[in-house]
Amino acid sequence: MSRIPAPPSRLLAPSNNFGQGNTFAKRKVLTDRDTNSSPSKRSKNESTRSQVPITGRASFMPKTKTKTENVPPAKPRRASLAPKSMGPKTSSRSTLMPKTGTRPTMGARPVSKSSLVPKAEPKAAAANPVKAKPKRAAWDVKGRLLDMEAAFKDVLKEKDTNKSKFTDYNARIEALEIEKKSLNQNLAQSQTVSLAHQDKIDILKQQLMHSEDESSKQVGNLQKDLRDSKITIENLEFKNSTLERRIKSLTSELSARDEEVLGLKSTMSQLTTSQAGTEALLSSTKQILDERTCRVKELDETVSELENKIEDITRKLADGETMRRKLHNQVQELKGNIRVFCRLRPLLSDEVKANGGDDTIHHVNILDEKSLEVSKGDLNSSSMSGLQNRGTGRFDFSYDYVFGPNDGQGCVFNEIQQLVQSALDGYNVCVFAYGQTGSGKTYTMEGKHGDATHEGMIPRTVKEIFSAMHIAKEKGWTYSVAVNIMEIYNETIRDLLAPKGSANLTHEIKRVDKNTDEVMVSNLTHTQVETADHVHHLLKQANQKRAVAATNMNEHSSRSHCVFQLKITGKNSKTTESCEATLSLVDLAGSERIKESGAEGQRLTETLNINKSLANLGNVMLALGQKSAHVPYRNSKLTHLLINSLGGNSKTLMFVNLSPLDACLNETLNSLRFATKVNQCHIGTATKQIKK
Repeated sequence: MSRIPAPPSRLLAPSNNFGQGNTFAKRKVLTDRDTNSSPSKRSKNESTRSQVPITGRASFMPKTKTKTENVPPAKPRRASLAPKSMGPKTSSRSTLMPKTGTRPTMGARPVSKSSLVPKAEPKAAAANPVKAKPKRAAWDVKGRLLDMEAAFKDVLKEKDTNKSKFTDYNARIEALEIEKKSLNQNLAQSQTVSLAHQDKIDILKQQLMHSEDESSKQVGNLQKDLRDSKITIENLEFKNSTLERRIKSLTSELSARDEEVLGLKSTMSQLTTSQAGTEALLSSTKQILDERTCRVKELDETVSELENKIEDITRKLADGETMRRKLHNQVQELKGNIRVFCRLRPLLSDEVKANGGDDTIHHVNILDEKSLEVSKGDLNSSSMSGLQNRGTGRFDFSYDYVFGPNDGQGCVFNEIQQLVQSALDGYNVCVFAYGQTGSGKTYTMEGKHGDATHEGMIPRTVKEIFSAMHIAKEKGWTYSVAVNIMEIYNETIRDLLAPKGSANLTHEIKRVDKNTDEVMVSNLTHTQVETADHVHHLLKQANQKRAVAATNMNEHSSRSHCVFQLKITGKNSKTTESCEATLSLVDLAGSERIKESGAEGQRLTETLNINKSLANLGNVMLALGQKSAHVPYRNSKLTHLLINSLGGNSKTLMFVNLSPLDACLNETLNSLRFATKVNQCHIGTATKQIKK
């Protein structure tokens, strides 16, 4: 008989599904002995048992005789031997031939389906939820291209991952196929050994029956041989049941492997479908990427064209700005270098009450925006002046613009706004207010601080200057602004921004250069300013130092001429142009009759100096109108200081302010006649001041 190979240790497992009683105990002992022994020793024992000769009675007789020489012979019990011989035969037959379907299998570790089928990896989305990216705007082409490139890289990574999974699954399937073949071979070998054992069992049964029939004397030896045979049979049955269990285990494992193969094939089919979808998505993404690339190229070309157009437009804009400045100054020159605006103030609340609640101005009639009519005489007894029988007469006057009592500060500033732009263009500009005391000159020039509706020309001009400077930055212009404020009081110049401790300094009017008539004031404080609020603070500081007093004509009469100047210096970084200009805003003291003002003492001296300087201003205007060879600028500090504005190198505008009172009719006519002389003066063309 060939040696039965020992089952692999990884497939053996203890089992209690075979036999009962003593047989079970013997099998238990044998199993423990075989299990505890080494593989080589266990094979040797199996080989020894398999080589015991079982060939019939002749083989057993000598051995029995030798062993029973000193043993008394047993009484023959024929009748009782038959059952014993039949008993083992039946028992052996039933033990060696297990029922089909209930055959015990060799002990093997149970293999679950879950251990063969790979566990599904947890979804990455559940563990690491991906926050959805916000959708990009349609114009963000670059951002959307970056998103598509990132998606394309993710698709490539997923493709590589799927390929590695396919390779792993194919390798695993091949290993399972090899293991399946090995198991099938082991199963066939086990079946062959089982059949051989069954044949041997049949031969042993026949030999046993034949031995019992031949000799009853050898019962003792036969019983011993029978016990040996039972042990051999039990061992064979145990081995057989072990093989059957192993077969059953291998069959179950094979079934599980078949199910695993089916699962892997299903997974592979799904992955193949997913790969096809991914490839289709990749193809469409490549197509979209190609389209977007073409679109980007087109947009790049469009951007390049637009940049060229923008550069061309910028160049044209610079040329247009230069032309605008030139045309703007030509328009100002055509309007006349000295322009005159007439403004009639409304009646104040006290004056309306004194006139019986009537706010109508009877003696001044504004015909249109450039002319007015003044009536003299035919006044009733209810007039405020009480004048009657002055004779009849009408006087017509025409100026560049006439503002009525209802025209606000904003309307007036709109007409001088163009002169402010001329100062930024590099031209000297001078605006001064002329008129009798109480006619509204200070209100026109300064207005009410902190009230946007009633702000005067000076604060509005400052705001406009800084606003225009901010806009000019886009065209390459940068400006610096310096402020000085002074007053001419009794023919003496006072610095209204002078710091403490400098009251003893004298201020004289001197020439800037021997080759020009341009003048400057010595020891004058010039303050650099960056904002309009800074300028307003300086104005408030200067107003606190200005000379003001009460007269019969005006409760808050200005007793000096106030001059506010902005020194503007500009440079263009794109065109390398540069310019500098002086913007002068002058609030003249009011002219007044000594008799009507009731001035005495210090007020009288102030009145005389004011009237003298205004008379000299009239003489200068007369000389300019007659184009005299000599113009008496030096006869007063006021005209000497205004030589830069009146001497032909400045754009000059004069406000003539009128009082609505009938009692001031004569002074109103004098102011209007003086304004007419000024309006008829053409002092030449102003030139642009280039910074050296």
